[in-house]
Amino acid sequence: MEQTIRVKVHNGRVVLPVDLRKKYGIEDGTEVIVSNTGHGIEVMTLNEAVRQAQELCAKYITPGISLVDELRKERDRDESFV
Repeated sequence: MEQTIRVKVHNGRVVLPVDLRKKYGIEDGTEVIVSNTGHGIEVMTLNEAVRQAQELCAKYITPGISLVDELRKERDRDESFV
């Protein structure tokens, strides 16, 4: 369920309510990403951004294939042409 809150900005800082910080695991020092979405500002944790990126990439990954191994093989082939 989407929640809309209203906060004030003081000296360029926004204080997130404690219930949202707890829900998303945001503590002092937690790194967040602030994006200009074209419709407003989005704030997400670095962990959430990584999770979303992994989810987007998952549809391009063949199960049982190691992308790291494939990259190493590709680099080995490229080095043999040098």
